[in-house]
Amino acid sequence: MRDGLDALTRIGAGVVASGDGLPATIRGIGSSDAGGGDRRSVSVGAAASSQFLSALLLAAPCAPGGLRIVVDGEIRSWPYVEMTVAVMASFGAGVDLRRGPDGVVFDVDPGGYRAVAYRVEPDASAASYAFAVPALVGGRVVVEGLGSSSLQGDLRMVDVLAEMGAAVDVGADDTVVAGTAGALHGVRVNLADLSDTAQTVAAVAVFASSATVIDGIGFIRRKETDRIAAVVTELRRCGIGASESDDGIEIRPGSPRPAAIETYHDHRMAMAFALLGLMSPGIAICDPSCVSKTFPGYWRMLDDLRSTCR
Repeated sequence: MRDGLDALTRIGAGVVASGDGLPATIRGIGSSDAGGGDRRSVSVGAAASSQFLSALLLAAPCAPGGLRIVVDGEIRSWPYVEMTVAVMASFGAGVDLRRGPDGVVFDVDPGGYRAVAYRVEPDASAASYAFAVPALVGGRVVVEGLGSSSLQGDLRMVDVLAEMGAAVDVGADDTVVAGTAGALHGVRVNLADLSDTAQTVAAVAVFASSATVIDGIGFIRRKETDRIAAVVTELRRCGIGASESDDGIEIRPGSPRPAAIETYHDHRMAMAFALLGLMSPGIAICDPSCVSKTFPGYWRMLDDLRSTCR
């Protein structure tokens, strides 16, 4: 949390934090603070996560005078930043994006937001697990409301499934994945812009006919857990050949043996590795309730798909 809290301090918020983050007490920026109605400027890093940048962007229209945000260095998961700006614009916020000599600059106008009727897309990250099911066992899955106009970069995970051999149709307002069980092949893919699907792709890769290399994801070591090390450890626990690099994972396909999968308090570890159990008996997931962070109905959905996709 420290990067985000430091940025708040630099724009005039009062922050008292413990250690690297929480618990924290935050006093908001008032119009009587130094700087008054002038546009404040702050530099923030987004190499570890784009979430600190998105958080500042979302709050910026409510700051007196607005906010100028200068991003120093690389921006991870750029599609999430684009989505943040697009949603802000839908609610009336003015955001000007440009690339300057010091980095990417966002000038956000003051004035807050206005109420509108807004249609929220289905979660493409959560949908990745549903899309993986037919790729593994056959059948067909349709996710409505998630189509070619989607703002979410994680929908591109279906392009990876298509490259591996699944049949994919992205329509105007839905996405369809159909599988031919046993026909998948390995790929080399950079998932830097859709890193939340890396564990899903790794699970599917177990059942491909050749090795898969996922790269561009070194920064996911700082997510809920070190997701690269966790994936490799749990694949090896199942008897699957896997190795890690600084920036990714190589998966060598095989037949998983029975194993109890550790989830490391990470919802995506639980959801991704459960897919192995669709193909191989004896896969158990430790701490299955951790999926409630983002997908409390996951186990029900998986059970429904298991019975309908075969």
